[in-house]
Amino acid sequence: MKHITLVDGNSILFRAYYATAYPGAKVLQTSSGIYTNAVFAFSGMIDKIIELSNSHMLIAFDTGEPTHRHLSYEGYKAGRKEMPEELGSQIPLIHELIKHLGIKEFSLPGYEADDIIGTLARLADESGYKVDVYSSDRDLLQLVNSNITVHLLKKGMQVVESYTPESLLERYGLSHEQFIDLKALMGDASDNIPGVPGVGEKTAVKLLQEYQTLENILENATQVKGKLGEKLVEFKEQALFSKVLSTIDTNTPLPFGLEATQRMDVLEDDLLNFYKRLELKQLVITYNKKNPTTNEDKPIKIEDFKVDLIEDEKTLESILKSDLSLYFELSTFNYHKADLWGIGLSTGSKHYFVSSELALGSPSFKDYLSNPSYKKSVYDYKAMKVFLKWKDLTLEGVDFDLLLAAYIVKSSIGKEDFTAVAQLFDINDLAYDEEIYGKGAKKGLPLISDLYESHIAKKAFIIHKLKAVTLNILKEREQTSLLNDVELPLSDVIADMEYQGLLVDPLELEEQTQAISQRISVLKEKILELAGVDFNIDSPKQLGDVLFEHLGLPNGKKTKTGYSTDIEVLNYLMDRHPIIEHIVNYRQLTKLYSTYLIGIKDSIFKDQKVHTIFNQALTLTGRLSSLEPNLQNIPIRTEEGRLIRKVFVPGEGNYLLGADYSQIELRVLADMANVKNLQTAFIEGEDIHTSTAKNVFHVDVVDSEQRRRAKAVNFGIIYGIGPWSLSEDIGVTVKEAESFITRYLEVYPEIKEYMTNIVEFAKTHGYVETILKRRRYIPELSSKVYALREFGKRTSLNAPIQGSAADIIKLAMIKLHAYLKDNQKQSKLILQVHDELILEVVPGELEEMKEVVPRIMQDAYPLKVSLKTSCDVGKTWYELK
Repeated sequence: MKHITLVDGNSILFRAYYATAYPGAKVLQTSSGIYTNAVFAFSGMIDKIIELSNSHMLIAFDTGEPTHRHLSYEGYKAGRKEMPEELGSQIPLIHELIKHLGIKEFSLPGYEADDIIGTLARLADESGYKVDVYSSDRDLLQLVNSNITVHLLKKGMQVVESYTPESLLERYGLSHEQFIDLKALMGDASDNIPGVPGVGEKTAVKLLQEYQTLENILENATQVKGKLGEKLVEFKEQALFSKVLSTIDTNTPLPFGLEATQRMDVLEDDLLNFYKRLELKQLVITYNKKNPTTNEDKPIKIEDFKVDLIEDEKTLESILKSDLSLYFELSTFNYHKADLWGIGLSTGSKHYFVSSELALGSPSFKDYLSNPSYKKSVYDYKAMKVFLKWKDLTLEGVDFDLLLAAYIVKSSIGKEDFTAVAQLFDINDLAYDEEIYGKGAKKGLPLISDLYESHIAKKAFIIHKLKAVTLNILKEREQTSLLNDVELPLSDVIADMEYQGLLVDPLELEEQTQAISQRISVLKEKILELAGVDFNIDSPKQLGDVLFEHLGLPNGKKTKTGYSTDIEVLNYLMDRHPIIEHIVNYRQLTKLYSTYLIGIKDSIFKDQKVHTIFNQALTLTGRLSSLEPNLQNIPIRTEEGRLIRKVFVPGEGNYLLGADYSQIELRVLADMANVKNLQTAFIEGEDIHTSTAKNVFHVDVVDSEQRRRAKAVNFGIIYGIGPWSLSEDIGVTVKEAESFITRYLEVYPEIKEYMTNIVEFAKTHGYVETILKRRRYIPELSSKVYALREFGKRTSLNAPIQGSAADIIKLAMIKLHAYLKDNQKQSKLILQVHDELILEVVPGELEEMKEVVPRIMQDAYPLKVSLKTSCDVGKTWYELK
């Protein structure tokens, strides 16, 4: 018996996207900003469907154009949200993937994917085929018969409900023919099919079980008691019309027959290159496991690779010399706590593996590491340096870091797997770490030592191989100084900061944790009392049901997973029920409790400090970020959030000193755009927002509201703010906001010129630069998707300014660290939070630091306007206002 598989492409596509783009999720992107989350999830689902399929397969799509249903009913599918731009941009990639997989796809103007599937299912059934249909749309259940099975995806391909005539009858008590009538009675909010008002699934099923068909129900409507009978009579025509809208067209004019759906050969090279181009690492790994012999020749080959195993001190000492490349393989990304799994060494022509036991116990290796005259090339210098500090060892003489060099070449790499960084420079035959060590709870050294010894040594060789490649690129771009004079010295600074750590007051932490926990309990009781029903407040689905069904609050927007209860929805409902304010407060406090208070508690080391990890090669702008714990994102908009800073204290008798740049991004803008009026205001020490308000509103005396609006546009202009966003921020109409921006740009015409010029530069060159020539590539400017192009424009405006501010504070950190070290000060730089530096200061150096720190920060980089800092001292971080 022949077999055909029919797939509802739109249904699978949307499920793939939303399964990986839920609120709070980091949507998967390539290093150049191309969204790939839907491609990744779609590929996984289709692969599993392929495994269950045989010779014939087709994926059907909607065209997006009006169908015969739209023409007969103007409201058909009205009110549906527009497709997210992030998903729309991936549709061409989905079509490319299907082509590489050798699967036929089809769409037809005027018809839906359901109609194409229904027609092919009928033709196949009549021709004796076994038919399997995959979708998440219950409408297709009307196709079920003895030869046609419909599989509804409930949770990707992990949870699938398969329907035959028998299981359909068992599950719903209905036949497949009755499913059309079921929808006609119930209606469908997602398709805007009206049905009969007030008739839900239970009522509709009961009616169909008694009267068999919609027509029979309507003929006997007068016999149905109460309001239900009245509604059946009143909405008879609407129900019949709903049936027409709900019925799949199984006579769609297809320009091909069943044989055209026969699967073609997979285009293996094209498919693998597609995965690599989109940086879908897991799919590359899976593909290589399934096709171990299909790896093609690569531009730089390292498979003929010989590793010498160093097994004694004498041999190790004999190879230690200048210009070696070193790679430390650590067991986890948190190098504060990691084990060393081995060290790779390479001269470029010879490659070695050294066990951690031999290396860390070797006097000659320790001397080599600490000797600055031996020049070393590494990957992630900071991680190595901090790891060694925890072993009471020092690392000096590093003059090249492949991670930092690659980050400068392409800032969007993030802190990628070493293999992904290598692939950036066309080295494609290094296995991913997951392939060697596994992942999650199963991660560990493989039993066959040759596997990891070779893998680690190869990394050292790649560092050596790519040193000249990356340095040549940096030289051509005039970015050598950015590596040698900024990022490498900064690694030294950050390593010392991380190792120094930040002391935690355990009593204060426990007191705040208990207080927040008690407040959460009180809020929970109040919410349940106001709801009048017991439910899980942390479940968005249950919360949505309570708000919009049980309490009957208006304008509930229902998705496939339930009602939306995001902050935008809750703010809209704020004045409609007292429960909403408590829910918002509950969410804020549970976030503080779990992410910050418990997160900090879990991150405390034996020295009673937290030792965060600063990501030096992660952000697109060049800013630092931190994790474990994230000390840069502790909320400060609420008093509860600000109080968390109270748990961070200096050592006994010491002080915390915080120095913060004032309006650094506006000062950078005044310099980069050469804005005369802004420069004058800064030079004369005016309040910049008051000065702007005077010029824009043509007044001598500025009131608080005028200053607030001026402040909003001063900072908003840096981020490419438009009239709509500004109107939201300052509470005026879009027209008023547009007028305000126009007047602002008349007062500061250089800003308008800068905005035009920088976007044109980005379009022409593909990137923008900071004052230190750090590049931000902006592929979004060439996107076919309008929203992405607009994002590209805003990024073009902001990246040079925000990136330059990040450059300046990095220079300040380097100079301040050098001052403390050169002058043998006991005070330590311990934290950087955006535009602020925090030091732990000993009492005898307090007055000196209050003068030196602001001066060094203000002199970090010469702008046309002076940099200004504020300085505070306290016994907790909270006191540094």
